[in-house]
Amino acid sequence: MKLTKRLLFVDDEPAIRKTLPVILRRYGFTVSVAGTVAEALEQVRTNDFDILLCDLNIEGESDGFKVIRAVKEAQPHCAIIVLTGYPKLQSAVEGIHTGIDDYVLKPSSADALVAVLAEKLAKKRSETARPDDSRVKGAGE
Repeated sequence: MKLTKRLLFVDDEPAIRKTLPVILRRYGFTVSVAGTVAEALEQVRTNDFDILLCDLNIEGESDGFKVIRAVKEAQPHCAIIVLTGYPKLQSAVEGIHTGIDDYVLKPSSADALVAVLAEKLAKKRSETARPDDSRVKGAGE
């Protein structure tokens, strides 16, 4: 069975919305793109994702957390990575409380970004995997 790598990329910068998805598709990701919070929330309502890669400041300061909270509620299996050019201690603390999986600072090399995405996706999948029958049987014996 082939594992999916469905990614929602949310960023307000048109140039990065055009270039990064092309790069990520070369690495095997299926990429959906949103440029506003409303577009992102609609994507979350209508599609299932394995990874959210979200800018922290989309239309306003820290409004990326609206998208993050919506994904956490609707798709708890989804790995969440914040991509930001403006890291602040307050947003890092809020990210920890919100349950994001990692921060990546802009600009980042494609290889480094893909490595983080792959690592966090694998970790999230292992955390949400159901135990197989042999472990369930052995636990009660």
